[in-house]
Amino acid sequence: MAGSLRQLTKEEVAQHSTTNDCWLIISDRVYDVTSFLSEHPAGRTIIMMHAGKDCTTEFLDVHREDYLPAFAPNSFVGVVAGSCASGPPPRRAGAGPVDYNSSTVLSLKRDVYAPEHEAYRQRLRSFLQMHVVPQYFKFEMKGLVDPLVYAKMADEGFYLTMGISKEDGGKGLSDWRYNAVVCEEMEEMDCGSFFINLGNDMVLSYFTHSCTADQRARWMPKLARGAVIAVAMSEPEVGSDLGKLSSTAHMAPDGSGYIVNGRKMWISAGANAELVVVACITDPTKGAKGISLLVIEKEMEGYACAKRFGKLGKHASDTCLLTFRDVKVPFSNLVGEEAQGFVYMMSHLPKERLSIAVGSAAAARRALALAVNYAHGRAAFGGVIGSFQSVQTRLAQLRTDVQVCTTFVDRCIADLARGQLSTETASMAKCFATECSFRVADSCAQLFGGYGYLKNSPIGKILVDQRVVRIYGGSNEVQMEIVAKGLGFTPQRADGGRLASLQRENARLQKLVKDAAAVGSKDKDKDNEDEDAAKVTVDEDAPWTSWSSTISKL
Repeated sequence: MAGSLRQLTKEEVAQHSTTNDCWLIISDRVYDVTSFLSEHPAGRTIIMMHAGKDCTTEFLDVHREDYLPAFAPNSFVGVVAGSCASGPPPRRAGAGPVDYNSSTVLSLKRDVYAPEHEAYRQRLRSFLQMHVVPQYFKFEMKGLVDPLVYAKMADEGFYLTMGISKEDGGKGLSDWRYNAVVCEEMEEMDCGSFFINLGNDMVLSYFTHSCTADQRARWMPKLARGAVIAVAMSEPEVGSDLGKLSSTAHMAPDGSGYIVNGRKMWISAGANAELVVVACITDPTKGAKGISLLVIEKEMEGYACAKRFGKLGKHASDTCLLTFRDVKVPFSNLVGEEAQGFVYMMSHLPKERLSIAVGSAAAARRALALAVNYAHGRAAFGGVIGSFQSVQTRLAQLRTDVQVCTTFVDRCIADLARGQLSTETASMAKCFATECSFRVADSCAQLFGGYGYLKNSPIGKILVDQRVVRIYGGSNEVQMEIVAKGLGFTPQRADGGRLASLQRENARLQKLVKDAAAVGSKDKDKDNEDEDAAKVTVDEDAPWTSWSSTISKL
């Protein structure tokens, strides 16, 4: 038997040591684990342990006799020459196909993309395999991506430049479906925490749509070469309620510009950002209508990334606390018009929210594909776990959920590409897709058992990464309020609660006056009682100051 197997020297095996061509020796058997590395929940761990000091014969034997035959059935290449090793054992009875992917788990063929978008997708996937995947683990460990990678992606048309016109040095790919392809492929290639769509879909439009021609001439060359950019809205005390910002931008004493003070919290890409679009209060008397946007540049004195936060997921992206202490910002860095910042933010948020939805839908498809493959190969009770009716029912329901999510998000992609996506529909997509992706990832991780809880397992990373998407970009609770407005409802706010409380207090006081009048002068004329009661009746539509002054007189 051993003599009929392909005999390979260790030198021959060593020639296959790249991300796209990886062979591994386990107990003198040679396996081609190129695809296995990215698809199997323990694939990366196998390689790490094989190369590191924690490698044990027992650990490798488990994968030699069970997991490799189950999940990489075609990976066996041969044996090390002169080792007398035997071939791998046969697969378990009932084991099924383990080559499902994010497309084949769907029952409906997607039709939102044209051939040119699919060609763009293949080019992006090749780029990621060559320039991102090999060093992605390093990015996760450091908590941020090397700025040189952004520059390479910009050069190839995958970061910022697709949304920049050719006149400004970009690729001029105005069709938003190219952006959607980038969102999907980052998840598909297990690089979901590389927050590339932050620049593409959440920041760039402020420069391309809200800046003046002179500003674009200043900043577009920097953006076209792939500068890291960020947007700073949230603050330590303010999240989705952007109308309550506290960061201020006052006129400089010499009238040369603004003096910015404040703090911004949860800012992605803040550590390396060269340009940050910052929401500030320029007129504190007008609330949300007094917000302006300023571009603050990294080298400006008084601007600092004060802290980088450790997070449960999204480990390759940095999330920061930014501080502004008397930062001098020239008038020429004002985005658009003063006090129009809230309008600009609201106009760009639908695209941001759909971008999040697209990534989450892709994550849900990938989680489902990983779980289906695992169910077909994982041995249990003489067969595989996919033979259990409970597992089949769960996967069938998840498949239905993922299909519905994909179909809805695809329609939204098409609408945005045509310029027809509404704010409430974007909020629906963001909420539905992110809730779906987390639910799917959680259910799929359960099927993986202990392997689903490994720090570097693909399903484990999807689970922790998809938890936060329900929060950023506007929490899902806020998205539902936006959707409810389309049905004619008005969101309840704290002021509304105060008004109701005042109304109840007014009713109580009126009753006390009437009771006192009844006891003190039982023989008073009924008209006089009504007149006394009327003295404490107030207009419910009056402002808070009127209510306060009225009650204080009682």
